[in-house]
Amino acid sequence: MGVIGKLFYYKKKGNLKRLKKWEGELNKCIRCGYCYELCPLFKSQNWESDTPRGKLMLIYGMISGEIEPNQQIVEKLFQCFYCKNCSDNCSAGVPVTDILTDARADLIEAGFDVEGTIVNINEDLCSVCGVCVPVCKYDALSIEKVGKDENKIVVDKIECRGCGLCVAACPSGAISQKEGCEVTLPELHKKVTDLLKENKDMKAIVFCCNWSLFPGMQLSESPTLVKTNYGLIVSMCSGRVAPELVLNAIEEGAWGVMVAGCPPEECDHDGNYKTRRRLVLLRNMLKELNIEPERIKLDWFSTKESAKLTKSIDDFVKKLEKLGPIKKMEESKKIGG
Repeated sequence: MGVIGKLFYYKKKGNLKRLKKWEGELNKCIRCGYCYELCPLFKSQNWESDTPRGKLMLIYGMISGEIEPNQQIVEKLFQCFYCKNCSDNCSAGVPVTDILTDARADLIEAGFDVEGTIVNINEDLCSVCGVCVPVCKYDALSIEKVGKDENKIVVDKIECRGCGLCVAACPSGAISQKEGCEVTLPELHKKVTDLLKENKDMKAIVFCCNWSLFPGMQLSESPTLVKTNYGLIVSMCSGRVAPELVLNAIEEGAWGVMVAGCPPEECDHDGNYKTRRRLVLLRNMLKELNIEPERIKLDWFSTKESAKLTKSIDDFVKKLEKLGPIKKMEESKKIGG
């Protein structure tokens, strides 16, 4: 029996009950499209099927029998960062992310196996050190025994929220996400490089948390903003800003790097605590290289504090202008011994 056959077998047996119970909620969606403006995934993909509204229509089609799901459709349903901007701002009160979670469970049970925005473990690189397990607030990672003396890291594809904190925390680079949604480390590296190459007057790179300020600041713009003296890149969480991203920006010519995140008590992923620890270590590293540690800045902002963010960035840029450009990393290493 193929995957589609499996799905409809489950439906006939009544085993799509997780999705079926949401039929009334799905009917509440008035198709207004306001969720478009708030969805970070839609900003990078620009497809109707990547919007919360589009996903709800696909799900309704599946439970009504009007749509036969295939791998491509299911892949769309598994692409979500669970920022909850759609659910929190839906005028009809549709609990979009709760519905998507149940869709994941039913589709996995039906035999589908997709990536979406879920993290992937490269077992050839993974040392099973376990660093990633406590990093995940959603218990989506666990250590599983697969032999007498062998363990492996297992990903719960239903619980994974795609925040990427484990990607930034993995010391061996064994955890990754599928490229294409502008959130992977290579994609963020490319954004940094492109911004600095195209804007010679740029002094600072600012990583801004998607969950806190960005949706309210620039509803219709892409997740990369270019100002005259700084570039703003949206990250799915401040905890996703890995040390190599900061060092990459400095090596590429940035005079400094700022990370703007949610206040610690407001972070959905507890990523800001991890960011704070990393940036303390990075500042110490800069000292060893004879580079001013104040070239790295961390600040917290709530959702309605866009004016505070703008002032904080302006103050940071002014400080960088006083400090001047950074000496080449090679020279700093020589000076530092």
